[in-house]
Amino acid sequence: MPEQVELIAYADRLGGGLGGLRDVLDGPLAGLFGGVHVLPFFRPYDGADAGFDPADHTEVDQGLGSWADVQALAADHAIMVDVIVNHVSSSSPPFLDWLASGPASEFDGMFLTLGGAFPDGAREEDLLRLYRPRPGLPFTVYPLGDGTKRLVWTTFTAQQVDLDVRDPATRAYLLRVLDRLAAAGVTRVRLDAVGYAVKTQGTTSFMTPETFAFIDEITWCHERSLAVLVEVHSSYQRQIDIARQVDQVYDFALPPLVLHAVTTGDADPLLAPRAAVMGSRNPADLLRGTARRRQ
Repeated sequence: MPEQVELIAYADRLGGGLGGLRDVLDGPLAGLFGGVHVLPFFRPYDGADAGFDPADHTEVDQGLGSWADVQALAADHAIMVDVIVNHVSSSSPPFLDWLASGPASEFDGMFLTLGGAFPDGAREEDLLRLYRPRPGLPFTVYPLGDGTKRLVWTTFTAQQVDLDVRDPATRAYLLRVLDRLAAAGVTRVRLDAVGYAVKTQGTTSFMTPETFAFIDEITWCHERSLAVLVEVHSSYQRQIDIARQVDQVYDFALPPLVLHAVTTGDADPLLAPRAAVMGSRNPADLLRGTARRRQ
């Protein structure tokens, strides 16, 4: 991305859809932005979590446009798109197939259950150690077609069912998503909710060594000429650790620090925490919030 401000927007908020977003960027906003992060436009874009619960991550919601519209936008603008690696919608066809057929489904193993995460059983202390950005435990009871019930891992909501990223069907699914984005001219992807993607017994299951190992598999993206950005809400040091593995990192703490610097003329809060962690690194790099991937 050029060293310019980047627009982040839902496709329907400016111009009503992907085509309208392109018209706005080429018209009233021409030349103002170095790129655009288009928030989820997959089917459905207006689901339980504003598009972050895709039923089909390879299909553009018809209310917003088509892949042709994405490709047209990408022809003149650097596009970043979210890849939701932790979960899919509970209305996704693979999940519905698994609910109907259970072990006979070709997607059996793709969705994480309590038993799948803890095959030897979970102790009370294991469950209490889990980190979740919501109150309560991250499980939802779902009935299968044969009348049995399973505890499905749902980190965020009951409508967002977690994937087992170690399962071959999940890996194949994620690669299909990346192939579809690369074919449409997308140049960067943001790995959404990647901090929760790997569940490991005896840990918080949030940003563990196993998570870092999974992030290290970004060769999937780089092989498709997709740069990788990771958003994780955590300490500065953890951001720096992640930056060694990917192309860019960011956190919600940065915008208010920038706003404070602009409105007060005091850049110390913006620079000091990062300068302390980054050592001799150029402050301009800190302001840009970018880091090159590990060579």
